[in-house]
Amino acid sequence: MVPLAPTGWLLAQTESGRRFAQSLTEQLHATLHGDAHVPRKGGALLVGNHAFMGIDAFALAALLLLQTGRLPRFLAERNLFRIPGLREVLRSMGAIPGTPDDAAFLLEAGEIVVVYPGGVDDSFKLSSDAYTLRWQGRAGFARVAMRARVPLVPFAATGVDELYRLDRREHFLGRWIGGSSRYDIPLPSGLRPRRVPLDYYLLPPIDTSGDPRSEGDVERVRRATEEAIRSVLDPYRAELTSSAR
Repeated sequence: MVPLAPTGWLLAQTESGRRFAQSLTEQLHATLHGDAHVPRKGGALLVGNHAFMGIDAFALAALLLLQTGRLPRFLAERNLFRIPGLREVLRSMGAIPGTPDDAAFLLEAGEIVVVYPGGVDDSFKLSSDAYTLRWQGRAGFARVAMRARVPLVPFAATGVDELYRLDRREHFLGRWIGGSSRYDIPLPSGLRPRRVPLDYYLLPPIDTSGDPRSEGDVERVRRATEEAIRSVLDPYRAELTSSAR
């Protein structure tokens, strides 16, 4: 069974944890918009775009804690749990392997859960593909929200794909960990993240009524979620591309 209150997750909600969260958001110049869309109690699924190194996830967690009083659980890439050391860190902070049953369990228990449908495809994209969604039609998140009967809140994060310049990949370590070229790790031009503003836009909840066993109902929720996120990311990417010329 998935633990409802991992140690690190509990510590983050102490006064010291809140001070750390405040410091983190200030250092990362991170801002949360639309926090009214996140329920103050009960389960909700937050769905959005992801970036390299996972800094975006830490910033989002800190912002949610400070502005809504709620600390989310994250569905993490399953292969990360194969790495000794990292596996323990992820678990202590409340992350779980991205399985539908575990996600539904947490949602039904009243947790806020964050999922990145693009997973490693989204976070390992190169800078040339910044702010494009690499979801490959994945719809499991929609089915889980419908099954648990909780709000689905899309979010779009800008600035996150500019933290690192990623122009090439390595072709050994990632494949050894993940078993395919999907896991070829991008090689940043520098190890220190750039100082760019990070903005997280929480968007109006998606209607998750319908039958989670119906492909049509699930696709409606998936498509509405992706379109909502792209309504923010597409113009941002266009402006970024234009300014770079």
